[in-house]
Amino acid sequence: MSDLDQVIESYHRCRANDAFFDAFYDFFLDKSPEIAAKFANTDFTNQKRMLRESILTMLCFNLESEGSREEIERLGRRHSYSQLDIKPEYYSMWLDSLCQCVALYDPDYTPQLENLWRGAMRKGIDLIISMYEPHT
Repeated sequence: MSDLDQVIESYHRCRANDAFFDAFYDFFLDKSPEIAAKFANTDFTNQKRMLRESILTMLCFNLESEGSREEIERLGRRHSYSQLDIKPEYYSMWLDSLCQCVALYDPDYTPQLENLWRGAMRKGIDLIISMYEPHT
């Protein structure tokens, strides 16, 4: 089984428990008052749905599946300085929060699996970060 297949299976185990996404936002918002402020008026039902889809898109991006790059670029534009202003340093906290949740909600969690998760998310995160500054 490939590294990415292991992460995809882990994701399915995690998302089987609805509390996974609630816990993610609990961890993430607790990382920084600036991050918590960004979510002050957020509809978390919709936000959790978008998170589910975004993680799946990030995983598909590793497979170079059709449309995944365009979706990551759309996320990058939306999170850029000129729109939501999601600072590049927030992504390490995002990934740490995600990995904390995987450790809690995947019964097959290992530190090696966490490293696979970090590697699988890095490609999409790097593309989003590269789009932070407005292109002129």
